[in-house]
Amino acid sequence: MPLVASGAVPARTRRPLRLVAALVVAVVLAAGCQVHVATTVQVETDGSGTVTQAVGFDAAALARVGDLSQQLHVDDLRAAGWTVDDPVTEGDTTWVRAHHPFANPDEANVVLAQLSGPDGPYKDLVVTRTSGLLSTTTEVTGTMDLSAGVSMFGDPQLSQTLGADGSGGLVPKIEAEEGRPVGDMVDVALTVDLPGADETVQGALGSGPQPIDVSSSTGHVLSLLWKIFVVALIVLTAVVVGLRIRARRLRTKRMMRSQLPRR
Repeated sequence: MPLVASGAVPARTRRPLRLVAALVVAVVLAAGCQVHVATTVQVETDGSGTVTQAVGFDAAALARVGDLSQQLHVDDLRAAGWTVDDPVTEGDTTWVRAHHPFANPDEANVVLAQLSGPDGPYKDLVVTRTSGLLSTTTEVTGTMDLSAGVSMFGDPQLSQTLGADGSGGLVPKIEAEEGRPVGDMVDVALTVDLPGADETVQGALGSGPQPIDVSSSTGHVLSLLWKIFVVALIVLTAVVVGLRIRARRLRTKRMMRSQLPRR
């Protein structure tokens, strides 16, 4: 896995990076308190943008995890082009964030596929961008489905070794210690930030499918009018320059004729 905390069992996999999966498994197995998993997809007007994956620990979870800089292994993430920030405390929550830029929707979709894989919480999460004469529409669609709970974050090899949920029986132990289900300890949020539109979809582990459909359109009318104005100005300038050149030539011809000897 790309990121493992103390108390979790490391595993190597050739499947696409599953950043959300790795974070949640590490957190649930090591902490068992209150943890926030937040994904942000930000798209700029030109189609470029950034995918940010964040995990926030409350004070109790952080106390159980320990020093995040020592517990979190991020070499695989960095090798895949992710930038991992140092932990930062905001209010009562300490956050670890990883960012991956993209230049266009195709690159965005490659990055998004790394977040959870085919069995993870995000299903068919894609960015599309359609350009027309008068406007460009950017849309992010998909589904956030947390109904499988902790099991959907497990790695197949880990599940075969440790059991159905890939935790080696730690989940029931944590639930007994905390006196509540794991689903109440981890909440997931996906925020889509587009030019002129943003939306956040939230859920707890075990919650059912929620559709994701956020879109925004950027008009080209002003840009088109400006281009027409610039073209018209260029044409007008060319016409004026042409008329001046023609007038100068006519004057030159008249002068030359007037200087010719009369018969």
